[in-house]
This record gives sequence, structure tokens and C-alpha cells, in this order.
Amino acid sequence: MFFSSRIRLKPLAQLCHRLATATKAGIDDRRIWRSEAERGGRAQQTQVGLVAEQLERGQPIDQAIKAAGDFFPPLFRQMIAVGEVSGQLEHTYKQLAHHYDRTLAARRVFMQRMSWPAFQFGMTVFVVGLLIWVMGMIAETRGGTPVDPLGVGLVGTRGLIIYMNIVIVAGIAVMLALESARRGHLWARSLKQWALRLPVLGGALKTLALARMTWAMQLVFDTPMDLRTAIPLAMDASGNRYYSQHGPQVARSIANGASIHRSLAETGVMPTDFLDAVAVGEESGSIVETMRRLSDEYQERAADAMNMIAQIFGYVLWLGVAVLIIALIIRLFTTLYLDPIQNLL
Repeated sequence: MFFSSRIRLKPLAQLCHRLATATKAGIDDRRIWRSEAERGGRAQQTQVGLVAEQLERGQPIDQAIKAAGDFFPPLFRQMIAVGEVSGQLEHTYKQLAHHYDRTLAARRVFMQRMSWPAFQFGMTVFVVGLLIWVMGMIAETRGGTPVDPLGVGLVGTRGLIIYMNIVIVAGIAVMLALESARRGHLWARSLKQWALRLPVLGGALKTLALARMTWAMQLVFDTPMDLRTAIPLAMDASGNRYYSQHGPQVARSIANGASIHRSLAETGVMPTDFLDAVAVGEESGSIVETMRRLSDEYQERAADAMNMIAQIFGYVLWLGVAVLIIALIIRLFTTLYLDPIQNLL
């Protein structure tokens, strides 16, 4: 559900670090999760408490985690299942912690790059509201027809109130849209598929997905899990349907005796350098080491991709600010200068 609680990234990273430490110390899962149910916010305590209750009833961790519903992200739930099956929960928790730490760092960089364009946009919105109010006050003081800065009838105190309501509603709509995208709702997935076709943005989004996928692959390949299950699981961990939709096809190819390289190549969506590395790793019997190297490489590329996405969104905001300012200048120039001249003629 849209308004159901979902753990935030920072508490999730901290949780993974604590789980890794406790599991390494040999503490029983029931005790670990019972202790975790006393940490964090109220929603986190409630959902973790549900997991602890299932563990007390004898459920394995991969089944107990389902009691929390969508509180934990899909990647977390999927990797817990991998760790449980392979008997490497400690390693899984540690890898998840490092993954979420990297994601947090990338998000911070993104927000830093977006802060100045967002500030400029906010100041522009503020100036427009101030202009609406000032023009109305001038007309009330001196008499005459008030100047409408936007040309939509918003002037004076009443116009400012309407304008503020519009800005608030728009802000709420943007926040809901971002939350919906974070939860992976259908419209957001469709929008992401459309964005993949864009020249620069599409490449950056694919790089981010590949970084997640290669990270998951180096994890599942280091387990005794059946490849028919492991590879689709790793592709699903990409968080992008561009790759995850081909999971069943790859599983069928593996079942028919095809190699990992051939199965992935048949999808037609994997980059050449990725396939070449997989082929060499498979032939040399060092696929796990190869995927680790690819994972590190794509993580570096992902950081560059986040910078690129931040620049694109920054330019979009700057363009919006420029268009709004130019439109206001033209409107005021026409109303205050050209129209009086035409009236005199």
C-alpha cells in the first residue's frame, strides 16, 4: 500500500551493520531480532517485532522477514533468502551494509549537487509570489488597474493566497510522486522504461542498474545456489525491468545446458564489456572473482552516473528558472511599457 511504512535508507544500513556484527559473534537469530525490536522508530520496532515473533515460532529468517510485508526493500528480502540458503548470512548482511552505505554516499552527493539549483528555483517561486502581492498593493495605493505578473488574474493578497495554495499542492504532488517512485509503483516503472531511451539519462540509469546486478551476482555466485535461481535473482536485484524481465529467459537457457555467457548474451541487453568479462571468468573457472571485479568497476561507474543524473536535473531546474524569469520580464515589459505606448497611439 502507498501509505504503508517503509524503512529509510540510513536506519537500514545501520541495521545491516548490527546484524552482521551480531551474526559474526554467533548470537542466535531470535535473540538478534528480539534485541533489534527495541531500536529505531516506532514503525521499525513494530515491524522488526513481527519478524522476531516469527523466529520465535521456529520460522527461518527468510520466511520470518515476510511478516514485515514491504517494510524492508525487495533487495534486502531477496539477499536474506540467498544468505539463508547458502548459510552465509553474516557475509550477506555485511555486503548489504556496504551496498547501502555506498547508496547513501551517492545520495548525499546527488543532494549536494541539487541544492543550489533547487534554492534558485525556490527563490524564483518566492519572488513571483512577492511580485503578485506588491503589484496588487501598488494598485490599491495609487488606484487604477493592477498589473498581473503571470497573466492569469493573480494579483494582490487574494492572488497571493491562491498562488501559495497552488505551490503547496504542487509541492505535495511532487513529494507523493517521489515516494511512489521510491516504492516502485507501476507508473514509476513505466516512466523509468521511457527514461532508458533518452540518450544521456538512459545510459546513466542502465549503469546504476548494472552496478546493482553485478553486486548481486558476485554474491549469489559465491553460494551453492542453483544458477537457474541465482541469476534471475541477481537480475531482479538490478531494480530495473530492463534487465529483470529477462530472468526467466536466462533460467530456461541455463536449464537447456547453455553457458552463463551465452544465456546472458541471448537477452540482447547486456553490454559487450560485461559479456566479455563473464566469458573469460567462466572459461577460467574464476566467475566469482570476475564478478567482484566487475562489481567494483560498475560501482565506480555508478558514482559517475549519479553525478551525471544530478547535472541533468540541475540543468532542468535552471532551465525552468530561466524560462520563468524570461516570461515574467516579457510580461512586465509588455504590460508596463508597450501597452501604454500603444494606448497613446
